[in-house]
Amino acid sequence: MYDILVLGAGISGLSAALHAAEKGLHVLILTKGAKPDGSSNYAQGGIATVTEKTDKFVFHIADTLEAGAGLCKKEPVNILTKSGPATIKQLVKWGVQFTPSPTDHSQFDLHLEGGHSHHRILHAADLTGKEIMRALLCELHKQKNIDYLENCYIKDLICTGTGKAKRCIGAKVIHQKTGIVENLYAKATILSTGGAGRIWQYTVCPHDSCGDGMAIAARAGAALQDIEFMQFHPTSLYAPQLKKPFLISEAVRGFGGILKNYKGEEFMNQVHPLHSLAPRDIVARAIHSEMMRLGKPNMFIDLSGRTPKDIKSHFPHIYAKCLDAGIDITKEWIPVVPAAHYMCGGVLVDTWSRTEIKGLYACGEVADTGVHGANRLASNSLLESVVFAIRAVDNICGSGLTKDKFTAPRATKKEKVSFTKAAYWRKRKKILQDMMWANCGIVRTVAGLNQGLKVIEDLEGDIATAIKNGETENFYYLEFLNALQVSKMILLAALRRKESRGLHYILDYPNLDPKTKHQSIYLSDKK
Repeated sequence: MYDILVLGAGISGLSAALHAAEKGLHVLILTKGAKPDGSSNYAQGGIATVTEKTDKFVFHIADTLEAGAGLCKKEPVNILTKSGPATIKQLVKWGVQFTPSPTDHSQFDLHLEGGHSHHRILHAADLTGKEIMRALLCELHKQKNIDYLENCYIKDLICTGTGKAKRCIGAKVIHQKTGIVENLYAKATILSTGGAGRIWQYTVCPHDSCGDGMAIAARAGAALQDIEFMQFHPTSLYAPQLKKPFLISEAVRGFGGILKNYKGEEFMNQVHPLHSLAPRDIVARAIHSEMMRLGKPNMFIDLSGRTPKDIKSHFPHIYAKCLDAGIDITKEWIPVVPAAHYMCGGVLVDTWSRTEIKGLYACGEVADTGVHGANRLASNSLLESVVFAIRAVDNICGSGLTKDKFTAPRATKKEKVSFTKAAYWRKRKKILQDMMWANCGIVRTVAGLNQGLKVIEDLEGDIATAIKNGETENFYYLEFLNALQVSKMILLAALRRKESRGLHYILDYPNLDPKTKHQSIYLSDKK
């Protein structure tokens, strides 16, 4: 019996585990892969917080609310921004090495990114997520009361009681090397499983970002909120020859990169007063529109206004990755295309990261704190991940959950899953991804969303057949089931929002609804 079970080992999960361990709690971290390889590792730009003298919390709050298109929850935004400086101090204490100012090494080098009114993006070159993960993992290995299990896949949460009395007491976990299912119990469980970008055909998200955490929380009875708001990053590298997608950081445009079309026209100048530094949803739609207008597969970022030395020193990883694709960004424009990137909605939580189910918390991209509203402000996500992970642990300690005494129920039978029919279920997952890109992408229609639900209905027939044939104890079936359930809920949420706001742009309802509100959805909800 553990004090806290942490499901996922990105920045939010590791921050929660370290904070809990420092409070003397016994923690078990589970990760799906052989090593942490989630979205946190790929975060390039940085972490946003107020550190510069001319910047103020009120400015950071205003920028966040503006980007969120009127749907940010003000209390979580206040908590996020005002917790920023203390959170940076904690990360530095845990060993994170942010890039110092070139003129004063006692200060941080601060980038500017789209939607920000001030330079406030702390970074570690252009591999900020990787540096934070390095430091947290190094610190984690120093802790004696943190256990770590790799290659584990969450099958379902374990709950007792019903309704408001429901309580999460752990999770059913599949050991991927053996297929054995084990029940793991804890007094509190923290979901930090990441997002759902892999549900879409084109994405910069890693393989694991396929909505698992949202699906298992929904099956347990938790609400998901605002999941129609998937952020399509406007600038992923357009390089079909690369096996893995690659993100061109927001900071590249903050550094002077200008969006241009094939004719060399700065098309953002006619779209938004911030031009190439407009919020991501606006930039993504503008690029998509320009691609459709010109019949081209991509647009470009022009960095010729900066010297080759500056480009290489500020973006060494991006420079090297583009060079691998045959593109020298000190001489050539960077070809870019929008791709699914970040889920702004997720499992509904309060300001202490609590879900509706007692003992179940969620933080990081899997959660919806209300900070991001209808569109995430660049580089707020890493800060949110750490701030609300720490708050989750503080609440667990203050609520008395770790003092609860209950006997873990004995498993009635030994469970095991198979690893057969991989090609069968992956083919169906590809159908799902293609549908989500075509019918629930950057620009949507009611007819397209309804057509997507018909595809879901057909795929549910494959689920019904597997149930009938007793083939549900299969790893690839479970992966597909999670993706299917989350996709269906996203389509339903998108149909219910009869307006265009932030990341949800639907041609049938191009205007804002002044009575807009947050939308909660349950797995049991129907159209």
